[in-house]
Amino acid sequence: MAGKTTLTGDFKKLWLALSVSLMGSEITVLALPLIAALTLEVSAFEMGLLAAVGQLPFLLCSLPAGVLIDRLPRRPVLITTDIGSALLLLTVPLSIPFGGPVYLQLCAVAFGIGTFSVISEVAHYAYVPTLVGREHLTASNSRLQVSHSASAAAGPGLGGILVQLLSAPLTFLIDAVSFLTSAVLLRSIRSPEPPPDTANPSPSLRHSLLIGLRTLFSHRLLRPIILEGATAVFFESGLLAIYVLYATRELGLSPLTIGLVFAAGGLGAIPGALLARWAGNRYGIGPAIIGGWFLAGLAGLLVPLAGGPLPLIIATLATGKALGALTDTVANIHQWSLRQAVTPDHLAGRVTASQRFIVYGTGAIGALTAGALGSTIGLRPTLLLCALGCLAAPLIALLSPLRHLHKQPTTAPTTMDTAVDTVTNTTP
Repeated sequence: MAGKTTLTGDFKKLWLALSVSLMGSEITVLALPLIAALTLEVSAFEMGLLAAVGQLPFLLCSLPAGVLIDRLPRRPVLITTDIGSALLLLTVPLSIPFGGPVYLQLCAVAFGIGTFSVISEVAHYAYVPTLVGREHLTASNSRLQVSHSASAAAGPGLGGILVQLLSAPLTFLIDAVSFLTSAVLLRSIRSPEPPPDTANPSPSLRHSLLIGLRTLFSHRLLRPIILEGATAVFFESGLLAIYVLYATRELGLSPLTIGLVFAAGGLGAIPGALLARWAGNRYGIGPAIIGGWFLAGLAGLLVPLAGGPLPLIIATLATGKALGALTDTVANIHQWSLRQAVTPDHLAGRVTASQRFIVYGTGAIGALTAGALGSTIGLRPTLLLCALGCLAAPLIALLSPLRHLHKQPTTAPTTMDTAVDTVTNTTP
């Protein structure tokens, strides 16, 4: 079928739509905390709270979103969330004539964008397997990850320039336009989606939610990924929540310099996306996932250790970003593909939503915790604790059957039991 080859015209449209929206989003990822740190001069706790509010939708909305996505066509959902995100972002520059933005408005925008992002990501991960087929998942996800990496490379640097030249609030216009462009591209996709599975509808919302959670925790390979991911994201979100505050107030970096440091992460992620297949073939899928996570945690230690002359500080932070992004990208491509490959289509939304709820939901708690710690023991000690937590997290996966997985399954399971059998047959 036309929709089952990796580089069909419709896949290219999806790829381009994601690339455009990601570029704008990476600009906003830097602009939002810069407004808080430089314009509003918030405290470490307020910075952590802002980051936590942005991730709170993962706790509140992920599971209901999964049920919704499994009952609806995915493409219209993606279009709707793009339009909603654009309208919400426009409120920031529109508030300038009225003395805004203010801190509470930033929290509201962060929460709203987070909510749309949760729904969009669940729909996106559920949509890709139906568009390209399971046999092309690793190749397709590698291409999509290149977009993540390229936007992460160019977006923050561009964001730093725009913040320096135009002010942070006006940079939100760029992100709004990117979401509207993405919606137009998604609207042009013509491949029909398989109809949602309505033959055996779940008797209740609660039962539907439990199916997704039980699917994750009953699978011997997905369970360690979820547990490791939740632990790592708790500490990583804490580190990122106060990163900009640390960079501006303790290290004295400008918005442009911070943007360039973040861009180094994107540059490092690009070869990670290109090397993912080689790493999986050379070392096995499980070892590539675990090793990538461990090296990314090791790179995180460079953040609190940065010091000395300004060029050395910049080089240390940029190296940490680049190395962490490269190795984390290799791990994430394979763990995304594994989850997609072993999940039946009619459970794709709920399984992805459950993963988002557990893994990224802990990020809200981690960000708030880091903000509170940063206000009491200081920013650098808090960053060191977060980095050590990221480094220790892969031990969970190392002590699990995941370390023995060498190949990705390629057959489409119809039930989770079938999926488990498929994976078992690929493991020595």
